[in-house]
Amino acid sequence: MIDWGSIQIAHYWPLLPALIGAACLLALWSYRRKQVFPDIDLITATRGTTGLSDRLPIAIGAALMLLFLLAMMGPSVVRLESIDQRARDFLILVDTSRSMRHDTKVRRADFDIHFERRVGAFATAVDDPREIPYIARYELARESLMTFLNGRRAEDRVGLIYFNDDAHSVSAVTSNIAFVVEQLASMDDYVNWGTDIATALDSGLDMLDRYPDRSKRTVILLTDAETRYTRELEDQLARLANSDLSFYLLWITTDEAEDANEDIASFLNLAQSVGSVITIEDPDSENLQRALLDVARMEGYQYQELKRHSVDLAQPILDFARVLLIVWLILMATIFHPSMNREAFEDLSI
Repeated sequence: MIDWGSIQIAHYWPLLPALIGAACLLALWSYRRKQVFPDIDLITATRGTTGLSDRLPIAIGAALMLLFLLAMMGPSVVRLESIDQRARDFLILVDTSRSMRHDTKVRRADFDIHFERRVGAFATAVDDPREIPYIARYELARESLMTFLNGRRAEDRVGLIYFNDDAHSVSAVTSNIAFVVEQLASMDDYVNWGTDIATALDSGLDMLDRYPDRSKRTVILLTDAETRYTRELEDQLARLANSDLSFYLLWITTDEAEDANEDIASFLNLAQSVGSVITIEDPDSENLQRALLDVARMEGYQYQELKRHSVDLAQPILDFARVLLIVWLILMATIFHPSMNREAFEDLSI
């Protein structure tokens, strides 16, 4: 579909010589004489009638000049194309605060781990972190994220941010999913300090603003929500609500879920008002991964995407003008040639 209201002109300078030429032709026509147009009697005497068909050569000639003028002006128009699409941009915000070092109930010996642990438990140094018997929350999140990333389509893009007291953008929005998976190995270096969700959301939304809005967008926030509820956090969630994207909070509950404080409850209620909250109670080897797969399933629906393409009209106009020029030359050399009206031509010559 062509959006004719989007016509643009690249050059306006051809109008100047066109106006000058038109003025000269009008001046010659107003002062026409036999000396100026020596064959005017021949043309007048040999034409059949005064209808449109007799003026066809002049009409075609005028159309040719107009087409050549338009081609030189370089017009273009926008073509709208609606296509079925499933591509997604996923922005993943992963909580890497100290609380994410809490052990889960998954034994290390019973779990197939792709990334070796490099940090100990909290501030306590250990000779070999791999000897810690249970998997930490962040390790389980990392393994589940790897499965989620490996399941992305070729046309999907992913951005990854780790956050504690600050936000750390480890991967911009990219279709190189293998690169994003590689960044999971560095998560250990960020697992420390507090939980600043507001800064993470601010950094993530700024990242999305810097990249073209090519596909439907989804923000996934994975945290244990052990954070203070602040005005800044409320502002960032309001900004999230005003954006054209989907939001999912994957909340790993505290060990004492029934004693969750008022700040956490307020945060969860506000998150539910702008998106979906998926609660992960006592994360194990399946429920966190299953939650991420549910997000992928819910965001896998087909939608229509409207693409805009700039179409250059100069070349099609020029091609049509060339064809019309050939037609004009053929007409002038055949049916509109004075010799075709032989009787009038002979009377004139007498």
